[in-house]
Formats: sequence, C-alpha cells, structure tokens
Amino acid sequence: LRGAGKSTLGARVAKVFDAPFIELNREIEKNAGMALGEIIALYGQEGYRQLEADTLTGIIEGHSRAVVAVAGGIVSEEGSFYHVLSRFHTVWLKASASEHMERVRAQGDVRPMQDNPQAMIQLRQILRSREALYTQSDHVLDTSGKSVDQSQIELSQLIESCQILNARAV
Repeated sequence: LRGAGKSTLGARVAKVFDAPFIELNREIEKNAGMALGEIIALYGQEGYRQLEADTLTGIIEGHSRAVVAVAGGIVSEEGSFYHVLSRFHTVWLKASASEHMERVRAQGDVRPMQDNPQAMIQLRQILRSREALYTQSDHVLDTSGKSVDQSQIELSQLIESCQILNARAV
C-alpha cells in the first residue's frame, strides 16, 4: 500500500546491493506511454491489470536480479500475485494504517484525506481485507514506529541473511 516504504526502501537497498530498482507502476506507464490515471480512464481496471501482467513478465524475462516494488493492489489479481509469489522473493513492508496515511501526507499528497472523512476507516478496511494475502509473502518487515534508516538496515540484513539477491529477483 502507498506509504509502506516500497519506493524509498527499495531504491536504497537496490543501491546497497548494486541491483536495479524497478517500480512496477512506473514500468507500466513507460510501456503504455501514459500515466496510470490515463491508463485506467482509457482501458479500465481490466486493461490496467493486463498491462501489469505483461510488464511483470517483461521484468522477469529482462532481469536476473532486481528489487521490484509492486503496488499493494496486486494481490487482487490472482494471476499476477501468483506470478510474484512464485518468481520473486517477497517482502511485505508492513505498517499501521495511521503510518501509511502519515507517510503519504508527509510526501505532500493530501488526496487520501481530502473531502473524505471516512478515509482512515477505509484504509483500515483495505489493510484488513488484504492482510491474509500479504502474509503469503516470504518475509514480513514491520516498519511501524521505525525510521527509514532503521527499516533500511533491517531490510538489508534480511536480504543478506536470506541471500535474497544472490540467485533471483526480489
């Protein structure tokens, strides 16, 4: 989910381990030649999910090792989620709903709360509904109450101890 730390931590550990860092949504935009909002407006959720699956396959075929950040909603597309679970070492960056919201707002994005008094309730519901799927990840790193530096250290230690970037993509 947005605010978990995927982009920040992903880019940092990729640099530490000298691996490419790939944000799946940026790759989808690049492949489609348009922003995600435009993709969804033109092709709908189904079209976006197809582009997501195609882009994910391209990443797998094009990289023997990489740090890949995928959007939290990938769990709603069974085929793509299975592809991620079967082809990558996976780490769920877990955080509380309030921290997700605070981090997104700290990045200057007020959309989650703007004109929506139910935003926090909805975010908690999303987290609850996806938790069973997120727990299928190989590893869980709880970033709640931790600084970016502390979370990076813990993620780097996890990658090192499990030899995650030695053989296949993460």
